[in-house]
Amino acid sequence: LLSALTSSPEERSGSGSRPMERNTAGRTSSSSSNGPVKDGISLNANNDNAKSSSSSPSSPSIPFKILKTSAKSLILSSLRVLSLLSQRRRFSTKLHDHEDENIQPSGYCSLASLVDFSNPILLRCLGALLCFLRSTLFRLEDGGTVTVADIRNVFLAGHVSIDALTLRTLQIFSTEHHPLRLAKANPGGDKEGVSLLSLLDRTKSAMGRRCLREWMERPLQDAQAIERRLDTVEVFLRPNLSQIASSLRNHLGMMGPVDRILLRMQKCVTKAADFLALSRTLSAAVGVMGLLEEAWRILDTNTTPQNPSNQEEERTGAHFVIWNMLARLRINTVRALHEQITSIVDEEATMDGKCECVVIHFGYDVGLDSAKEAFENLDGTLSRVGEEVLHKHPELKQLKIVFLPQIGFLISIDKRHHDHNPETNVYPSLHTSFSFVFTQDNESFFKNPDMKRLDDEIGDLDAFIKDTEGLIVSDLEEDILDCEIDLRETFGSLAELDCLLAFASCAADMDYVRPQVVGHENKSDDDDHVIYIEGGRHPLQELIVGGNFIPNDTAADNENRINIITGPNFSGKSCYARQVGLLVYMAHLGSFIPCKRARISIIDQILARISSVETCAIPQSSFQLDLTQMAVILRRSTKNSLVLIDEFGKGTAPASGISVLTSALKKLVSVGCKVICTTHFLEIFSLGLFKDGLDGVSTQRMTVHISTKDQETDSDNKHDGYEKHKRYDDAVPLFKLERGIAETSAGLVCAKMAGVDARVLERAHEIIGAVRDGNPVGPMLESENRLSPLSDVFAKNALRIFLGIDSWIHATDLDLQVLKEHISTIW
Repeated sequence: LLSALTSSPEERSGSGSRPMERNTAGRTSSSSSNGPVKDGISLNANNDNAKSSSSSPSSPSIPFKILKTSAKSLILSSLRVLSLLSQRRRFSTKLHDHEDENIQPSGYCSLASLVDFSNPILLRCLGALLCFLRSTLFRLEDGGTVTVADIRNVFLAGHVSIDALTLRTLQIFSTEHHPLRLAKANPGGDKEGVSLLSLLDRTKSAMGRRCLREWMERPLQDAQAIERRLDTVEVFLRPNLSQIASSLRNHLGMMGPVDRILLRMQKCVTKAADFLALSRTLSAAVGVMGLLEEAWRILDTNTTPQNPSNQEEERTGAHFVIWNMLARLRINTVRALHEQITSIVDEEATMDGKCECVVIHFGYDVGLDSAKEAFENLDGTLSRVGEEVLHKHPELKQLKIVFLPQIGFLISIDKRHHDHNPETNVYPSLHTSFSFVFTQDNESFFKNPDMKRLDDEIGDLDAFIKDTEGLIVSDLEEDILDCEIDLRETFGSLAELDCLLAFASCAADMDYVRPQVVGHENKSDDDDHVIYIEGGRHPLQELIVGGNFIPNDTAADNENRINIITGPNFSGKSCYARQVGLLVYMAHLGSFIPCKRARISIIDQILARISSVETCAIPQSSFQLDLTQMAVILRRSTKNSLVLIDEFGKGTAPASGISVLTSALKKLVSVGCKVICTTHFLEIFSLGLFKDGLDGVSTQRMTVHISTKDQETDSDNKHDGYEKHKRYDDAVPLFKLERGIAETSAGLVCAKMAGVDARVLERAHEIIGAVRDGNPVGPMLESENRLSPLSDVFAKNALRIFLGIDSWIHATDLDLQVLKEHISTIW
């Protein structure tokens, strides 16, 4: 779409020989001799293919108004509009008494693999782009639509692409919503459930937690950056640095949200608590720097970094890791800023203050200190001045001296004790130097020369103190914001250190090892693109089973690109597929992984078709959702992608599922990506659709110990000439992967373990044996069919016999035997 903004008019029209013309409806038509005229303009991400794409009858048409709607009603409105359009096309086709092969039943299913309808941000951006194209570039009138021939996804450079569905199916994130989420106007209270994030999140600071989530949303593709993270984790796993690592985590736990404090300073809405939090955070940062310098001395007692940012000598190994951390921290800036804040802000007074304002240290500003002393002694000063006024003016019986902002100091007297004119407020008994100001209730307020002297000498002390402190705090905020770049870089590095220490803690506690990451730049011809994992373990599943988890190896290289795994339902195939995806993902995070050793090449995407979430909000069946996910895989996969497919095709007829799965795998073979595919369709091997060792296909199976019982056929176990065959009565999953193809899916064993009725299983065995031998499936015997109409007759006979005996206490053995035979015929 974006290429259309810079293409020429001839390119946008498809070719120079196909002119664009304005029709009466205000739309733009593209005429072609190969098909009917279509409204709108076909846009191509690749302009060289504009002619072929614009004339293709299968190109989806997207009305831009659909993608402009809100995220809440997007799916329903788009389905409604597209359904109406398709119905209109069908109606016009019926009127012409012929069928149009280009008619599609719904546009949603075809668009779901191109546009992520669950991403409201993407939809709004795409809607805004289409609206821009419609109104400016193509100048269409109201009602006109822009026809899109192709949509391509653009991913962040340097990061592994993982869509939201893959993140959810691999349990990388698992948000548990509050039960009252739908009832609240502002939903909250969500928390992280059992996921890889909750496993790795041992961070101590809020910035560290946010940084870890950002890392997990965007795994790295840069092998050197991954190696730097792995080097740091390995350094802090050293026994001689274990105590320092623990102290570092304690100091990181005392850091506050510096980024949010700086944001509030920029908005001029800083609170006193922000300065206290920033002071504690800077103090913790200074402690972290001291611990890193101590770690340097432990690694090399003969080397002390005076100024690591200016050192030019080459450092390698553990020394380089610590040196690189110290170089990224603005040590001088942090220490100077911390000293400045502690010298200005009185933390104890600010913390205990009731005015919720910053209290300045005594001794920082001389004028402020004098004002504070005068304010503290103000009561004594006013009492002394009041006594002097009473001594000068004996006619006053009592008075009070008060201060009012904007007015100053005033003398207050009780007007009931003095003769006065209420209309003119003239007090004949008072000295002429008393100037009336105002009256409130029974008090009258006056200004005299003594009060004017107080205004000049003392003034509004409270306002002066607050204004002075405000100016000091404002200057401090400016000094802090001047260091904003250094602070963000420093605490961004400390947040990363918090994440790496969390990785080190997980690796130490759960026996993780360092993977060998192979980048594209240092890859030899023999390496190609490989995923070798020895003794891999599922990081979440092993927590549930404890120390009983069975590890498995993974080998995916140029000769084993497509790994097809078969086995019974309960043998651990799906767990293994997720395990491979999680271990490769963790390696791209820069984390140690649960295995014995691993060699993993850099990938560009992890694409998964593992599980589908069925919901009424999406107009697709479960099999359509599976097909949409597979379509996304086929569209986006490259030779450097990892694809995980778990039991695809089970939502439809076996023949259809086998055919679609086989075709999809053939396509992925041509792409050259690495595929982990689990399936129960053993027919793809028995029919010769795939062969082990050919076209990069490797067949593997999950081993299961199955105890077999061969039942000899005799007259007692024959039913109408049908002989029972070999049965699988019990199975023990070994959860171990080996080369080969499974013999059976052991579905009846799973049914038995699930508690399915024994008679149902018996009948299932008979049907399997008949199908295997090519014999017709015979009806059940009346004695074995509980739903037989004869069972009611036998029940009535048994009841008649039971009621025919007066006393069963004295019944004979013959009576009991007859009753038992009738009851046995029922069951």
